[in-house]
Amino acid sequence: MEISTTEIEIEFLKKDQIDLIKPVNRFIFNEERIINTTSHSDLIVLRACIKDITIGFKVGYGKRNGIFYSAKGGVLPNYRRMGLAKKMLDEMMDASRLLGYTDFQYDTFPNMNKGMLIMGLNNGFSVIEAKYNAQYKDFQITLSKKMG
Repeated sequence: MEISTTEIEIEFLKKDQIDLIKPVNRFIFNEERIINTTSHSDLIVLRACIKDITIGFKVGYGKRNGIFYSAKGGVLPNYRRMGLAKKMLDEMMDASRLLGYTDFQYDTFPNMNKGMLIMGLNNGFSVIEAKYNAQYKDFQITLSKKMG
């Protein structure tokens, strides 16, 4: 089935709508937890959908010192390699910039999903930290980019 990217909508969800992304989170990450708490400042929840069917999401929030952190996101396998993750990243960066944030960061686990590391490096992000994460049995790479 061929899907046109023009059929895909990205919408901003309110905090009380976060349940709309739970099935996709469960499928991609095999866990119920999306993020530890929704009480972060400037919480942004994006949902990618086709005809109200969720196919991807991205969740982020404000941190200290002008940093906006993208905590979690994913796209269902059948909809990958269509530029959807990049489109949601751009939307979140634009929204966080409008909120006054100057730096954008996210963590990725390259052995679990090398695509997020490659996407970040190809889009001007720099690796600022790398450490082993025992919970995920993978290296946790933190990428950062100044927003202008």
